[in-house]
Amino acid sequence: MKGKIWMRPDFKNLPFYERPDLTPYLIHLTKNTKRDDGYGAFANLVNILKTGEVYGSGKKGFVRGAKKAACFMDIPFMSLKYVLNEENCNDDDPRYEPFGIAFTKKWGYNNGCRPVLYLSNSESKKLNIPDDELWRIVRFEVDKKGWISWLHEREWRAEGDFRLPNDAIVLVKNTKYATKLSEHIIKNPDEYAIKPRAILPLNVVCQGLYYL
Repeated sequence: MKGKIWMRPDFKNLPFYERPDLTPYLIHLTKNTKRDDGYGAFANLVNILKTGEVYGSGKKGFVRGAKKAACFMDIPFMSLKYVLNEENCNDDDPRYEPFGIAFTKKWGYNNGCRPVLYLSNSESKKLNIPDDELWRIVRFEVDKKGWISWLHEREWRAEGDFRLPNDAIVLVKNTKYATKLSEHIIKNPDEYAIKPRAILPLNVVCQGLYYL
């Protein structure tokens, strides 16, 4: 209606808490990097908690262009079992493992995190996207040869390294790791930039998880 003022809802009034296919959180999952530096997925999570940052990935992490970007997923906790499956959790070359960190989309947005743009190579060229903005693009191609699609990850990215809230939520594989981590933080609080407001064991939160 002409002249009508549309009132934008507050974050807390969006349907994230009402629908099982939506979430108010963004998630970053870790994995083992044993082939590169000998660290496991849990050790890499601990490093994030100590530094308070998710480091940006470059071309090796499928980020295009001249700049690195920190990557996150817009996926409800209970749906992580579809990401943490046998294929993605291959010990020799994993994409993800059941360790990670979560924070609200509100925090993410206010600190430069945005949903990626899913575009084909030809569309990226047509839009004349500069090289230093290509970190925002994830390739999406549909043709007679088949599909190149990562839409299911609902990815968000932030340019460069991303500073996390100091009370972020932590995700771990099971209750054993939850106890181990909480005890270490209590004994060594000065080592940690992040003091989690919750440590969630995925074997409890996410029933039917392959990796557990």
